[in-house]
Amino acid sequence: MVEGVPPSVRRIDVIELEPKVIEANRRTVALRKFDPLADPRVNVITNDARGALALTTRRYDAIVSQPSHPWTAGASHLYTREFMQLAREHLADGGVFVQWMNVAFLDEGLLRALTATLIDVFGAVRIYRPDPNTLVFLSARRPIDVEAQVARAGGAPITVTPGHYARFGI
Repeated sequence: MVEGVPPSVRRIDVIELEPKVIEANRRTVALRKFDPLADPRVNVITNDARGALALTTRRYDAIVSQPSHPWTAGASHLYTREFMQLAREHLADGGVFVQWMNVAFLDEGLLRALTATLIDVFGAVRIYRPDPNTLVFLSARRPIDVEAQVARAGGAPITVTPGHYARFGI
């Protein structure tokens, strides 16, 4: 079972470039409450995310991109306009693109460039900081009302702290 993913989600494609990451997951199963890869909805694809998307016609309700830092070999192209456009093309109507970013390696120029590209490609972007080290960008073709969706699902309200972004003029 993938923790926190409702049964209404029928398929989860996990795309991982490095087979050793999948192997490490399997070796550490005993340390966790759940093994996400044991969920029958999970389909593991060993490939580059851009290549995997280019090879499918599938449309997704959500595409979550959590690559290493932009300057890391093998990950830099996952921060490009071309990749974001490819992800947009593979979103179902009402779908969301989620981009993870580690704050420790983020400077103002990178934040501005990433945000501007996401806005240009998708049109609507929300930025959250779930913990001090992480930014999560939610992007979609239409404005995103996350709070209403969370409330409908019975979850706790999301708090937004604009002060986190004031230093970047957001």
